[in-house]
Amino acid sequence: MTNTGNSAADVFRQFGLEATGFWRSVTVPPPDEGIRPSEKFRSALEQLGGVYLAFGQFLRWRADLLGVDYLNALRQIQPVIAPVAQQAVAALVRVELGPPGDEIARRMEAEPVWSTLFRTAYLSWHKETIVVVQVAREPIVDSVLAEFEVGIQFLGHPDLARVTTPGILAEFRQWIRGAESTVRERSYLAVLGRNQGQTLVDYPVLIEEITTDRILCWPWVEGEPVSSLIRRGSVEAITQVAVAVLEQFFTLAMVDADLDADALVLPTGGMRLAVRRFNRPLSVPPPSVNVGMKYVAAVLEGNASVTVQTLLTLAAGESTAALDARLLNLMSGIEPELKIRLWYPGSAAAFESNWRALEKLGLSRARPLYLDCLHRNLIAIGYWTADAISAGGAAHDTITAAHSPVVSRELKASASQFLDPAVLKEWSVGLTLLTFGTMRQANRLAEEVREHNITLAADTRPSLLDLQAADSRRGGRRLRMSFVAGLLLVALLVALLWGSRAAEPAASFLLATALACLAGLIWTVRRIG
Repeated sequence: MTNTGNSAADVFRQFGLEATGFWRSVTVPPPDEGIRPSEKFRSALEQLGGVYLAFGQFLRWRADLLGVDYLNALRQIQPVIAPVAQQAVAALVRVELGPPGDEIARRMEAEPVWSTLFRTAYLSWHKETIVVVQVAREPIVDSVLAEFEVGIQFLGHPDLARVTTPGILAEFRQWIRGAESTVRERSYLAVLGRNQGQTLVDYPVLIEEITTDRILCWPWVEGEPVSSLIRRGSVEAITQVAVAVLEQFFTLAMVDADLDADALVLPTGGMRLAVRRFNRPLSVPPPSVNVGMKYVAAVLEGNASVTVQTLLTLAAGESTAALDARLLNLMSGIEPELKIRLWYPGSAAAFESNWRALEKLGLSRARPLYLDCLHRNLIAIGYWTADAISAGGAAHDTITAAHSPVVSRELKASASQFLDPAVLKEWSVGLTLLTFGTMRQANRLAEEVREHNITLAADTRPSLLDLQAADSRRGGRRLRMSFVAGLLLVALLVALLWGSRAAEPAASFLLATALACLAGLIWTVRRIG
């Protein structure tokens, strides 16, 4: 699947990217052909192909490791991957699915609908519905990855020193392995299917009767890909992508480790974004989800101290005074990357600077892959927003615009779960524990609402005193509304608990009281946010 180490050395030497060594360092450098090193790097990866192309895909949007020239060059890589042959897929369908597979194999289209580094999919028909029939390629053997890790060490340009470190190569190996298993992909899609209609974005819903661990099938979604919408200047489509990224992290506890604008579509006649394929989901540990929500909110609010604390907690599992001071110092010393002729969202620039500062901090590459993938996706949204605006779209910060609806949906879901008596029984035994749990939940709710609030900048320039007075008024209003929310939550839970035990007509009265408290709680939470 890839070339030998010696071939890699030859290709990198051909493009002037090889490691120089002592003797080469004192000789006259090769003439500059006027080609940027970033373009040479892209061309070298394309010429080597195989795992090297996958490495280029992995490095796409990695603003912690590469400058803007390299990111723009890597995004131009469009690998042409030979598909798994249609005859082979049809034969596998017949073996795996039995009689239902005969019609699917017979009606399967001749050309694939996509052929990526890890998947091939064809369209066919099942019960008069167009369906996707997707299979995986054979996993990359360890010896091929080891050969790549030897060959990439011949890459010696100073701009690229950080991409060949052992920590990055280990992360690349983890990224590769995470996309190979269809069993893992099936389990993720099954969970998403059970939550169909409850998310702000639509995901593939497996057709279980024609799905196995080797073949995944779901209905085809007709629509326009986000990549096409970007070229038409649709900033609204990018906002929906940002909603998908934040919702995946906040609500689904996962990230897409390879966000692809071609895999996201706006369905014909629809308003909700749909995911055509979701090949590289990566789980997020539940304790990290709440920390990540606080981190995103702190960045959008411009709260440097909370940003540092939460980012270090995500990256290293702890936040100490010494680490806080070091990271804060690095953040203050990093200038935003200059984007020539591009309007780049302020939020994406902030995440980019934080990511670069975190890389400079070192931490022995302790940070988890999901954190890098979250930043990677937010940087991608920043560049796509810039592209859409360059194509004629109206300039606004898509990440900031997406944050509010995602947080509002999350808070409403947290409130509505208390209508389920089973949820109450899980953590409430008797009135004493009910009251204690209610107050704890109310405090958490108020804290999250306060931390998720986004201060939006106005076009005018008010004075510092005006800003301070406004902040004081907002803080007082939030405190009062949070207190009201806590009281409503207590009343809601008490009404639900006693309503399930009381006889008529008291039970009906308590149920009506619970519904009124719930409506008031949702209204109060929206006023706080």
